[in-house]
Amino acid sequence: MKLAKLFTVGLFAISIAGCTNQMQVTDLVTDLDLASNVEQEESPAQKIEVVSEQAETTADKASTNEAPALKTKSTNTKSDSGQRNKLVPGSEVSLSPVMQAEWIKGEAPESFEPGKVYIFECWSTKCGPCIGMIPHVNELHKKYYDRGLRIYGMSVYENDKVECEEFVKEKGDGMSYPVAFTGKGGPFEAQWMRPAGAKGIPHAFIVRNGKLLASTVASRLTNELVETMLDGDEGAEKAAATILAAQLHERKINQLLDNIRSARRQKDTETMTANIEKLKVIDPENAEIHTEELWVLMIDEQWPAAVTALNEMPASWAKDGFVSMNSMKLARRKPHNYSADFEKALIHSYSDYVFGKAHAGHVGPNHFACLSILQWGIGEKENAVTTADKMIDAAKAFSNGRESYVKPYERFTKSVHESTMPEFSELSKWMREARKEATTGN
Repeated sequence: MKLAKLFTVGLFAISIAGCTNQMQVTDLVTDLDLASNVEQEESPAQKIEVVSEQAETTADKASTNEAPALKTKSTNTKSDSGQRNKLVPGSEVSLSPVMQAEWIKGEAPESFEPGKVYIFECWSTKCGPCIGMIPHVNELHKKYYDRGLRIYGMSVYENDKVECEEFVKEKGDGMSYPVAFTGKGGPFEAQWMRPAGAKGIPHAFIVRNGKLLASTVASRLTNELVETMLDGDEGAEKAAATILAAQLHERKINQLLDNIRSARRQKDTETMTANIEKLKVIDPENAEIHTEELWVLMIDEQWPAAVTALNEMPASWAKDGFVSMNSMKLARRKPHNYSADFEKALIHSYSDYVFGKAHAGHVGPNHFACLSILQWGIGEKENAVTTADKMIDAAKAFSNGRESYVKPYERFTKSVHESTMPEFSELSKWMREARKEATTGN
């Protein structure tokens, strides 16, 4: 089957959808204090100064995997300009935007050498999953360069070239492939990202003989798949077919997950259960099976069983998202019907998450504040004080050296030591005041 025909079957769903639905969601839910890896990005400090209703809405969506998935629409062979401008497998790609980028390390390719495979890995310094993927991408670069694999890191969706340069310099040999800074809204974004329908990162363009072979996420590029891709024309088509098959399979999974979430919003546990059973058949290791089964128990108010399910749930990004989202809502006094035992089990799971991730610097101060509030509420006041103290360390780590950023958290901890637990709304107010003071000097 010809490559062009192969990729015009149905909706071409980029496998990055799975990445955003898994990795990005984990960032958004379990660490609202970090910037999310979406197109419109802000600094981590901007993200965490005020956990507002908008942030909570984001968390709610992310926890149910409703973060925007990256998809491209299939195209036909019509010759209108709208169709010609789309970038789909089989399309010729221009090196001009690549060459116009500012190269921080190495140089842009001047041409596409016949038979070689080029991977343009799109990333950002503020994209957690992108950063987490760098070691794998670097390993592929070192292992397969001599066999014809060429990898280029393309920094997208950010304006701070100096920050990007410092990041790449710090990575050193851990990011040994060439890296370019494309700038937000630059030619690469306009002529590659947008035409391909890519609205988020990480995102990898795979090019061979000057044409787009496939788009995917680099974590899915196993050694076996890359070796197949490098094995001549037949191998390249086989690898492309493998990527497409995985993407179509993922579409089926995502449809079932959409059905489950829709039913959950309607509190329709019968429909939820029916779709969960279908998901078990096609993707038995899916981490969301456990969290959605827990939602069924919660909706049906089977609290003893829900406590057991939560306590026995295996560790996963889905569990992290469920626990942190629901705990943060609980700390903000959102209405709920949890039993006392379930509430306590949830708080203890949240504590495991916060302190389990804290050592790696993955948990910001707002999580510590929420946990302290919750611990105080169930009578664990000594633990609440300890958590508040740890919050100061997290605030300093996330402050980028700004004293004004740390002050609200210091005020929170001081109040806890004086035996008065602030509401989260008070902390939010102090954050806004500190931000205004830092901005205006008043």
